[in-house]
Amino acid sequence: MIVCFINSKKRLSIWMLTMLCLLTITAHSQQGNSLRGQVKDEHDNPIAGASIVAKNDKTSFSAGAQSDTSGIFQFLKLPAGGPYSFTVSAIGYETQTLSGYIIQQDGKMSLLVKLVSKATALEQIVVVGYGTQKKVDLTGAVAVVDKADIVNKPVPNVMASMQGLLPGVMITRTNGKPGDEGYDIRIRGFSSANDTKALILVDGMEMDMNLLNPDDIESISILKDAAAASIYGARAAAGVVLVTTKKGTGGRTNINFNSYYGLNITARQPQRLSSWDEQTLINESRVNSGAAPEFTDEQIQWLKNPNFDYRPNMSNNPTGSPNALRWDYYDNINWVKEGMKQTSSMQNYSLSISGGKKELNYLLSGGYYTREGVIKYGPDQNDRYNLRLNVNGQLNKYMDLSVSASYAGSFVAENSYGVGNVIERLYRIRTRQPIYVPAEDKTGSIYNGDLQVNPIDLEKNSGVTNKNYQAFTGQGNLTIKNLAKGLTINVIGSRLMDNYDYRSEKRSLYWYGMTTSNVRFNANVPNSLAKTKNNGWHNNLQAFATYTANIKNEHHFKLMGGYSYEEYRKDEMSAGANTMPTNDFYSLNYGDLTTKTNGDLVETWAMESYFGRFNYDFRDKYLFEANLRYDGSTRLDPSNRWGAFPSFSAGWKISNENFMRNVSFIDNLKLRASWGQLGNGAVLGLYDYVALLNSGTSLSFNDQKTPYYYQSTMPSKNKTWEIVQTSDIGLDVAFLRNRLSVTADYYTKRNKNMLATLQLPSLIGVDVSSSNVGELKSWGWEFDIRWKDQFRNGSYSIGVNIADNQNELVKYDGKNSIGNGGLVNLLQGYALNTIWGYKTDGYFQQPEDYAKYGITKTGQPANIGPGDVKYLDLNGDKVVNAGGGTPQNPGDLVYLGNTNARYTFGFNLGATWKNFDFSCFFQGVGKRNFLIEANTLNPLNASSNMPWTIMMDRWTPDNRNALFPRTYASNNFNFDPSDKWVQNGSYIRLKNIQVGYNVPIKRKFFQSIRAYVSGQDLWEYTKVLNVFDPEVGNNVNANTYPFYRVVSFGLNAGF
Repeated sequence: MIVCFINSKKRLSIWMLTMLCLLTITAHSQQGNSLRGQVKDEHDNPIAGASIVAKNDKTSFSAGAQSDTSGIFQFLKLPAGGPYSFTVSAIGYETQTLSGYIIQQDGKMSLLVKLVSKATALEQIVVVGYGTQKKVDLTGAVAVVDKADIVNKPVPNVMASMQGLLPGVMITRTNGKPGDEGYDIRIRGFSSANDTKALILVDGMEMDMNLLNPDDIESISILKDAAAASIYGARAAAGVVLVTTKKGTGGRTNINFNSYYGLNITARQPQRLSSWDEQTLINESRVNSGAAPEFTDEQIQWLKNPNFDYRPNMSNNPTGSPNALRWDYYDNINWVKEGMKQTSSMQNYSLSISGGKKELNYLLSGGYYTREGVIKYGPDQNDRYNLRLNVNGQLNKYMDLSVSASYAGSFVAENSYGVGNVIERLYRIRTRQPIYVPAEDKTGSIYNGDLQVNPIDLEKNSGVTNKNYQAFTGQGNLTIKNLAKGLTINVIGSRLMDNYDYRSEKRSLYWYGMTTSNVRFNANVPNSLAKTKNNGWHNNLQAFATYTANIKNEHHFKLMGGYSYEEYRKDEMSAGANTMPTNDFYSLNYGDLTTKTNGDLVETWAMESYFGRFNYDFRDKYLFEANLRYDGSTRLDPSNRWGAFPSFSAGWKISNENFMRNVSFIDNLKLRASWGQLGNGAVLGLYDYVALLNSGTSLSFNDQKTPYYYQSTMPSKNKTWEIVQTSDIGLDVAFLRNRLSVTADYYTKRNKNMLATLQLPSLIGVDVSSSNVGELKSWGWEFDIRWKDQFRNGSYSIGVNIADNQNELVKYDGKNSIGNGGLVNLLQGYALNTIWGYKTDGYFQQPEDYAKYGITKTGQPANIGPGDVKYLDLNGDKVVNAGGGTPQNPGDLVYLGNTNARYTFGFNLGATWKNFDFSCFFQGVGKRNFLIEANTLNPLNASSNMPWTIMMDRWTPDNRNALFPRTYASNNFNFDPSDKWVQNGSYIRLKNIQVGYNVPIKRKFFQSIRAYVSGQDLWEYTKVLNVFDPEVGNNVNANTYPFYRVVSFGLNAGF
């Protein structure tokens, strides 16, 4: 092998030397061969900045040039031979390739190229509800995500790849757990105080966008305002996302293969203290609470000595607790390192084949994605599979038929104890407890659990939970045309079938003492098996006709009218049993008869709709659009189930006016405005108007469980849709041959009949259904600016977007309580998710400071003194408290902000040079607050949870300006909601950076090969404590699954 390697190196050296000689000869032969040319438009005007690429189709030699202000370009040294092809491109023009040119030795050539203007970005076709429109003709607020923006990113789903791309589209995540990252999309802030989701349609079918293969997507349209979204009526209040998948095209067969391998690196997670530092904090917390320290200074020294046999003064304390004989009290384990992977992998593979003729074409694609989690032992993984087939055919002169079918499957395997619970134990268990016992305990276990629950044992042996979801879709789209001029009819039928399979096996674990057979701790007791299976289907029938007409080429009309019917049903069965005879065999048949449970669930709903749209433009200057949808839903009482949702919008293409003809640097200037009403039916229950009965089995007579039935909620026959009234005014501008584009919007939303829960006495015995008595208003603005241009051998682009949104809960049945402070989700007269707390002024520093302070606070410790937080008495009554717990009588509580994101922004850079490409994207939030819960800040309070490294920065006489106050073992006084614990949640993050290289190839087998390296979430700047990610939700605690930084290596190949 060594000889072969040496010979290989010699052959490589000879080959390189030969190539160097050939290159030298070639370079000499290039001298004197030149080509000069000019690029013009169809009106013979010179085009400056055009890119010209010369390529020898035989040798793959290539060179680049750029036209000057006169449109002139030249190549001075082109190798003789050929044939050559010249590809000429310029912004705003169709790319043209001229082929078959032979370069003579020492010859000179000239070339004249004329480019034809093409449809610009403003004229691109945008998918809207039940049709398409040119972007330049839109009168509503519609944003578009192109397929190039979402592929090749090392992210778990499509929604993650969209984060920060568009103004007013806020995409959030709650954790990094594989298959359950908690991604959510919010369009233009809140439309309701109730949980309202955007309507997501994939080729017209409602489904989970995160199940899609990103490589299958052609485009994504975001319908933001009523003018764009009201065509979807009662489900459009939170905005609409239209996903269009790729279709086949006629021509040669194309095969595309994309893949990447990524490394996930955990970031911003808590770090564990050494066992001696941890014990020091424990001792301090006990002393500060008036108790004796747990360890002596000598015993803390024992922790520092890695030799377990080193125990001085053993004879002085042979049986105390802890004592020298109990070796298991004196270890130093980094549980995060031992139980969590700091680096894990993710992989993605996608293959598509397309081809056919114009009359019949197809696209077949498949994808596989897998990602490992952070749990080192046991299951923690998500796998996703995708298949899709799209076929388009022309049946005859009058009919086209498109048929599609798809499969998506997501399979999650995780620890049955709960991944969050395992992570919390790894973050909080005592570091002085070892993982293993030196010899088996009384039961033969190798895992130490004499001091606390052992998370490594939990990871390996507590059992597995599987969550498997599969979805199948089928759709047929019949297009009828040529019956009359301008008339097209579409009939679309689709069906989505899905099934969910849940199985959780919880194995019982026990930990015994070394010297006793008594159980010290246990988990998953009794052991259990739980199973849930459901199957659902969603049918959708749509039929609509579109008619276009022109009168004297000045009046342009477009009418669309249609009908839609949807129905949904889900059947679910669940069963469970406890106390299996063994941990090695799980079956419902072997559970304790008295613990067996079973249940079933049926959910159904249907919706019938009529909809229409009218478009008119006059001389391509004045635009008008009206939409109307009329919805009826089985979720509402038959006497109250229909609602109408109209919208109106108008646009003025100022740039097409005669007085703008001489303003050559403005290519498009359009003013638009809209008003409309959107419905919110997502917050309606399936049967709110019916008196439903629940069943129970908790009553026992003569030691026998007896079933019983009861009504839990009063029905509401008058409940109806929430109706969100929206207004928007926008401006679209394009300058300098469409190289610079600007979009700006200001909008308002008002939900005047929002569903709210009434505050009624509990003596009526049942819950009261929500009623349309609330009101929420929100408002905001959006701004997007983009620049793109070309230079010699390349191009570049810059884009910035920023948006702001605010809201106010105008009315919510007198919701007026702030309690003792903290996070208040609903409060009349304020924004949603407000934070209330006390103002502080540092710490007491000297023993006499508190006496001078002369103020008491509810819950203060008896020995309050140096190192404790100084709360301010704002109302001057010498008592710091929450008063009446209302904004009108808050005591000393004050409003400290809210958790809603404001000034969300994105910033992107892109460039190409020869065969290289580069892009980077930053995303962030300019203003946001969140509150850390007290138990996370003060884990030692009446619990066995341990602190982290950041908590070493606590108050001591030598560290008076510390981040944390002195610790207590039995008091949370210092961690009451206050301005001290409100985090500034603003941040800027390098969301993605990517460098790619297009490999020069001879196009015999490959059409293209691109290799790239990409990074996701590699850097951020924020003032948030480094144990939390700035994207966390409202509830900031110690068991959040960590986020990742990702580095990936990818390959795109076309055949």
